[in-house]
Amino acid sequence: MTTPFFSTAPASAPDVSVIIAVYNAMPYLTECLDSVLGQSIGLDRIEVIAVDDGSTDGSGAELDRYARAYPQLQVVHQPNTGGPSRPRNRALDLARGRFTFVVDADDYLGRETLQRLVAMADAQDSDVVLPKLVGLGRAVADKAHKHAERADLYRSEVYRSLHSAKLMRREMLETHRIRYPEDLWFGEDQLFVTEAYLAARTISVVGDYDGYFLRRREDGGNITARSRTAAETVQHIERVMQLVSDRVTDPVGRRRMLGRHIRNLLGKAILPAVRSRAADPAFAWEVLDRSRALCATHFTDDMSKELSQLAWIQLYAFLHGNDLALDALAHHTPSGPAPIVIDNGRLYRAHPLFRDPRAGLPDELYDVTDSVRTPQRLQKLEWHEGKLRLSGYAYIDVLPTTGMTTEFVLRRRQTQTEVAVPVTVRATPALAAKAGSDGADHSMAGFDLDLDLNTAERGGPLTHGTWDCFLRLRAEGVERTVRFGRALGKTVDRTARRPVVFGSIEGTDLERTAVVYFTDKWNNISLEVQERRIFSAPPTPLPAARVEVRVPEQMGVQAPVFPSGSGGQAPVFPSGPGGVQAPVFPQQPGVQAPVFPQATPVWPQEPGGHWDR
Repeated sequence: MTTPFFSTAPASAPDVSVIIAVYNAMPYLTECLDSVLGQSIGLDRIEVIAVDDGSTDGSGAELDRYARAYPQLQVVHQPNTGGPSRPRNRALDLARGRFTFVVDADDYLGRETLQRLVAMADAQDSDVVLPKLVGLGRAVADKAHKHAERADLYRSEVYRSLHSAKLMRREMLETHRIRYPEDLWFGEDQLFVTEAYLAARTISVVGDYDGYFLRRREDGGNITARSRTAAETVQHIERVMQLVSDRVTDPVGRRRMLGRHIRNLLGKAILPAVRSRAADPAFAWEVLDRSRALCATHFTDDMSKELSQLAWIQLYAFLHGNDLALDALAHHTPSGPAPIVIDNGRLYRAHPLFRDPRAGLPDELYDVTDSVRTPQRLQKLEWHEGKLRLSGYAYIDVLPTTGMTTEFVLRRRQTQTEVAVPVTVRATPALAAKAGSDGADHSMAGFDLDLDLNTAERGGPLTHGTWDCFLRLRAEGVERTVRFGRALGKTVDRTARRPVVFGSIEGTDLERTAVVYFTDKWNNISLEVQERRIFSAPPTPLPAARVEVRVPEQMGVQAPVFPSGSGGQAPVFPSGPGGVQAPVFPQQPGVQAPVFPQATPVWPQEPGGHWDR
């Protein structure tokens, strides 16, 4: 039986219904309530529905004290249900706002949070708006909270965030009858938020303001700190993966969303179960057995892209039943990046068991050659004395630039023909002070190039077509070829450019031109080389003679053409039967007679009078 404490709520529907499920949240509850009731949006635009789920630490009394002071706060007392799902659903049923926002009783909000979230939702017609989360002793997914007016569920990083703290349009929740699963106390928010994401027309992120402060309680009272059975450890992942599998058909969306849960399954279920084998074999066996079934149903090889390299090695050992390797990897605690090993032009991260014959794990799992970062920047682009002048820098992150060679590569899009042009290396002292992720020295990463398009292709001019630009770097036997241009210096002009003539074709009236442009999505450089006719200035036209013709109301006229120098005097057309007679010109020496090359009808609706021809 529930016992509501009803306060005098405002008559009109508020903008936001703030929902707080409360169980033994003192003393954090006070700070939470103060942050909600002190929102800059104003008390007239919010209602707060707090459901006390059988607290025994005075949380219920604290809620009642605030309700007596704030008519916007409605408190419901109910017996303990064992988790936040039922109290949240009770509050959702009572909510009247245009939007809902769920706050955990031990967390708190930034003062402008609701005002900013509602403004974003109204501006973008958003159904879900994420605030920026700040972890207080807890990890948060920073990538998920990058500011975005419209975030694509499948291609952005918002699905990394499945915490309940989101502004949601209540109409959407009611239309799709989205509620928390009441048979789960752990992971329930993952199903609720996934349902909301899938139903949302527009998802937005307010990532430029610290909106929600997520706390790890010093007393260990967070519900996520409770011990769990094997079923409680895995069942929410089973259900949310089935939900995604049933509802998402977009291949990228399926890979990324299911891959996110594979990552969670590994970190929250598989590895803890492996570590507990000795202490609790029954727990470990059930978790690992259910995890294998999940992977058999949903995992595909392309989901390995959603895992870190070490996580993929761990999952690979699990999927292939390599218990010896899995046990060693599960107990490994990284203290920094694994060392780099260079062998036969390939780069490897020497994570545990690399080339250990007892483990038998393939080298490909440790290979990072194609994924290692290759930072680059275009700092100057201009035409100089008929040549394309480029300056910038590039390097392979984990390798020193001493002895590195750099080539500028042009690749013809139509045929994949390549032209490689060496560059002049220069020092980059600014990069010397900022070593790479493995402490590599990048003090010689700069380059300059004056590209002569007349001699670029095997001593001759570039042929017509689209040429994409790359950089080819070689260091310590490792080669990387990367598209060039996406990182631009402040002085590089991206605006549309005119064709530049760089040569002509001997024996023809054709010339060669080149246009430098940046691709739409990534700002990479390409050249468009064309051949066109050489344009010459047209001859100066002769001055036109002016003729004034007197036209009657209805007639056909043959328009005269007067040679230059006629004097421009108007002829006179005497009228006569059947049309117009020959014009009479004032006689002047040296004036030629006019010519009438074509008939020009004058229709009846045209008024009579003087007409210039």
